[in-house]
Amino acid sequence: MAVRASPISGHACPVRNSDATSGHQARYVTQYGVEVFNGWPTKLYGLAVEGEPGQELLDAARVLAAATLPTTSDPRAAFVIAHRARPACFVLIYWWASPVDLSLAYFRSPLDQPDDLTPMPAHSTGCVWELALTDHERQAWVRHLLDADTPDLAAYLAAGPPQEVK
Repeated sequence: MAVRASPISGHACPVRNSDATSGHQARYVTQYGVEVFNGWPTKLYGLAVEGEPGQELLDAARVLAAATLPTTSDPRAAFVIAHRARPACFVLIYWWASPVDLSLAYFRSPLDQPDDLTPMPAHSTGCVWELALTDHERQAWVRHLLDADTPDLAAYLAAGPPQEVK
């Protein structure tokens, strides 16, 4: 077992090489297009250990997006990640609450009951694959809306994801 110093606290943090690397392979990203929930144009993505996340999880993600995204007179954009992972299924619903603030609602369900989604603890933010896709969305948002001479929501919504994330 390797021991690494934590840069935040200065305390040693044990890391087993098998824990840190097992299962960390690239995962393909499936883009399901842009749908509208409560006025929010929403990109829908799928991740899975193998293949695609499955229709039942995608349908549950759509229902949750409609129930979660706020009703507002000023919707910007949102994106949803439906992820069939090794331990469970996950749905992450992100929305641009302001031009520079991203909000998150995060849910989990058992693999054999993908539509039985319950909220994750408030401190949860996502796994490395979900965060890689979130980073792509942040970069696209900055490029097409914040740094552009003329903000272009259509260009942001058309910005496709990477083929895979790791």
